[in-house]
Parts: sequence; C-alpha cells; structure tokens
Amino acid sequence: MKLIVMRHGQASWSAPNDQERPLTEVGQQEVLSTASKLTHLGISRVLASPYLRAQQSGRILAETLECTLETLDCITPDADPMAVISELPVQGNIALASHMPLVGALTSLLCEGAIHQGPGFMTGNAAVLEMELPGPGLATLIEMVAP
Repeated sequence: MKLIVMRHGQASWSAPNDQERPLTEVGQQEVLSTASKLTHLGISRVLASPYLRAQQSGRILAETLECTLETLDCITPDADPMAVISELPVQGNIALASHMPLVGALTSLLCEGAIHQGPGFMTGNAAVLEMELPGPGLATLIEMVAP
C-alpha cells in the first residue's frame, strides 16, 4: 500500500482559535500543486484532521485525486503517532492531510521505527511511503513532494 503523509497548506493566523485557521490563497495553491504531482499514485481515500485548514487541504486533495474525503479525528497536531498507526486502513492507497509535528513524527515512526522530528515538512509538502501494512519501521520513504 502507499500512504501519502501531507502537511496542510499555508494557513492564516486570523482565527478565533487554532482549529479554525483557514488556508490562505497561497496555501490553497500549495496543496493544489502538490496534489497534481500525486495523481499517478491511485489514491482512493483522503483522511483529514478535523481542523479547518486540514479539511480544506483534504478537500483539494480529494477533488484533484478524484477520491473520497473522510475525517480522522486522531490526526491533530499533537496526536500520538502510535495511536494514529492503529487507526490507519490496512489496504488501499490513502493520503493523510494533517499537521506538524504529527506528520514528521508519524513518518519517522513508520520508516525508522522511532518517534523523532522526521523529515522536514514545509506547508503543502507530502511524503510518499510504501509498506505492506502500517507499523513502526515497516515503511519505505519513496519521495518527498513539494509544491
């Protein structure tokens, strides 16, 4: 299976709280640019954090990749990467639209079997991982995709 771990696009700081921060126009373009580079991967589902900027990023991804969008409540910024692994589907090619520091920690746990900062994720960046099943140290980082 392929797993795309993506950080949301650039978000505005003008919001009542962190959960309600919307994407900026630049952020929308970042996600669209990255998504267009992922169309060949056969992604069937996009799972997005419940935070507004990740929902908006997930919607752009799902529309570009012509697949479904679902909310996964456990992929918020400070979520436990081990708990996220237990919630991931075990088949199909999927994409996650989430946040730092989770995307870095999750990628490092899946690829290296340990939780640390992992690869750098600027806004709109995505890691393409390949694995048989999701689990610590079971994934291979195929490439990093930037807008």
